[in-house]
Amino acid sequence: MKTFKNLFLATFLATGGLALTSCSNDDNSSDNETLIEASALPELARTFIATHFPDATYVRIEKQNVADADGSIYDVHLSNGFEIDFDANGNWTDVDGNANAIPTAILPETITNYVTANYPDLFISTIEIETTGYDVELSNDLDLIFNSQGEFVRISN
Repeated sequence: MKTFKNLFLATFLATGGLALTSCSNDDNSSDNETLIEASALPELARTFIATHFPDATYVRIEKQNVADADGSIYDVHLSNGFEIDFDANGNWTDVDGNANAIPTAILPETITNYVTANYPDLFISTIEIETTGYDVELSNDLDLIFNSQGEFVRISN
């Protein structure tokens, strides 16, 4: 009986050990992303960066392969702290200033006007294009939601 228990325990431990070692705990697996050079970015993305961030240099550019129809997105990190996401065609989808002000030239004028009128001491530090409009984060971490025409909808929770 003791031999059976020892055999059972050894089998249980071996099976459990195999199961634990075969599982990956890397939720940020880079299997779907590739580091690329700036020359591999779509021309529209390179032009956007040169126009709005002329003094910044590229720190890191990741091309992420995704299963949607566009096929990939680009995540660009600049020397001035900005992180910009572009779709496969080079259109920006998300600009994160990391506590820096987003250049107003890239913002819809209605959004800039709303923030200036209602939050004159704050600036926009992040803007993301969503299916229903824009998600904007102000310098005090307040999130504002705007529709696709740039009209204020609500404060996000």
